[in-house]
Amino acid sequence: MKRYSTLFTYLFLSINIFATIPQGYYTSLNGKQSAALKTELHNILMADTSRYYSYGSGSTHTWNGFYYTDRDTINNLVIEMYSPTLRYFASNYISINFPAFGQELHIEHSLPKSWWGSHEWAAYKDLNHLYPADGSTNLSKNDNPLGVVSGTPTKDNGVSKIGPANYPDYTGNVFEPANQYKGDFARTYFYMATAYEHYKNLWDTSKPENMMQNNTYPVFKTWAINLLLQWSRQDPVSQKERTRNDKVYSIQGNRNPFIDYPELAEYIWGNKVGTVWNITTSNQIQLSNKFDFKFNYNNSCFTVISETNVPIAYTIYTITGQKVVQDKSFTNFKIQIPILKQDIYLIEINSINNSFKQVLKFIYK
Repeated sequence: MKRYSTLFTYLFLSINIFATIPQGYYTSLNGKQSAALKTELHNILMADTSRYYSYGSGSTHTWNGFYYTDRDTINNLVIEMYSPTLRYFASNYISINFPAFGQELHIEHSLPKSWWGSHEWAAYKDLNHLYPADGSTNLSKNDNPLGVVSGTPTKDNGVSKIGPANYPDYTGNVFEPANQYKGDFARTYFYMATAYEHYKNLWDTSKPENMMQNNTYPVFKTWAINLLLQWSRQDPVSQKERTRNDKVYSIQGNRNPFIDYPELAEYIWGNKVGTVWNITTSNQIQLSNKFDFKFNYNNSCFTVISETNVPIAYTIYTITGQKVVQDKSFTNFKIQIPILKQDIYLIEINSINNSFKQVLKFIYK
């Protein structure tokens, strides 16, 4: 078995994952619930869109933005959620040989722009929902809604599927991302329905594939709410999302609140509708509940020790956000480490109720 570095490179990426949220950014949410909570989030997110990059390529354009928001700084890889193809950045541009039209990278509107009439307003150039996407997959995806393919896929590249699904309000083709990205897309859609609730009259309801309705609340169709909540619960926020959220904020000046506080989706659409949000009593991370990590070379396992023995969930990620291991246990406990390839990994430990969390970065050599 390969050895780990002399010691894990202990880099506690901040016990409090909210440390990068500007002080007071969400304070006005206190006392709000359901639709009013969503509208106040909208007010926060749309307070100033003057810093948005222009759409396209150029030094202050969205394509260049990807160099900061979607680049693995270790190996210069493009972090892409649509295909298994490896592509690399060269300086602040993508370097790749294009075999044919549709095989290059696209600036993808993850929530289809046709759903709001393709108007080139703020939503058109918002990095919070723009992602680098494999061109072929993007063309196949078209403006299909998110969903779970229940029939024979028309496209399946191992990361994305496009194919038929059948829901109470929708029968047709859907785009199904890989499991490790389903929560990413759900939280992106929650953001879009919230930030752009003023587009209520623009959502093109003549398109059956549009997951949106002509209102500010709840915006999504019932089947869409159920799907997005399920994906958000099953695929928790990853370090990749947090890192990207911080980088987008550094460019645009706004954040995806459903990455900062994923439980907000429950207060707006889920099992806490009607419950008042209070940021001082929400599931924030408590510094007093920090974890301690130890590694035993003899049996290649972590021992995780906490001041309080509580139900916890743990996930091991590659540096690009790919899940390696995910499970639940109690503190204090041991994690048996699988045989890994040489790379940098993140172990994320959090309580089941998300009341505290800690991340450890380590190098496997």
